[in-house]
Amino acid sequence: MLKPFQPRLSEAKTLLPLLRAQLAAAAPRHSLPADLSFDLLPIVKDGLFGYEIVPDRSTHTFLTIGCSEAGDAVLRQTLYDSSAPGALRLAAVAGRAVSRSDCNARHVVQQRDSRFADWPSAADAAWAQLVALFPGKPRRSIALPLTLHGSLDEALAIAYSHLSRWDPFILFFGLPDEAQRGLELKGADGAHGELVSRRPDMWVLRWKSVDAVICEEWAVALPGQDTASALAQA
Repeated sequence: MLKPFQPRLSEAKTLLPLLRAQLAAAAPRHSLPADLSFDLLPIVKDGLFGYEIVPDRSTHTFLTIGCSEAGDAVLRQTLYDSSAPGALRLAAVAGRAVSRSDCNARHVVQQRDSRFADWPSAADAAWAQLVALFPGKPRRSIALPLTLHGSLDEALAIAYSHLSRWDPFILFFGLPDEAQRGLELKGADGAHGELVSRRPDMWVLRWKSVDAVICEEWAVALPGQDTASALAQA
């Protein structure tokens, strides 16, 4: 049985900010309905690691931009098709419970992966497909949610500085506020741990291996908040 693809901590701390930078660079070329907002949820699923773009309204199509195990830039469309009434039904989509009435309309899950030669092309295609899903007016420029993602970036980098010796695998399930529940870390020979967000600016790392036990806590500076004030609050 093939082992499922999981990124290492070193890969996560590098790829997530890179993906957001590419999405931010491509965003000015596109627009969305003025009343639509979305979030970017880190996710590892079916051989792809990256961000799922989750809008704040109902849709039968979700987009994920990420890196395959082979290192390819991939844009995935996940479609929930209502054409097969006898198929397996979903309990949740993107970490959110699906109501019975909505579940009846979401029967068959189809995935369509498109591979790109570079990240700018993949990011541009991601926005183009999101725009096609939501054509309403009036329009506004695309603004990425950045504050909490910047905090996670820094937390991953600090966690790696403590765990570079092991460079454990890190699990993302694409759930809202997942870091508050704890991001699971796995190493060899039963080594394991978690990275937990206590507040947007406060993180806790726990790690246990056969020869080490690590428990670290630190604050990160959020936009508009200097490091000194963050430490004082901690």
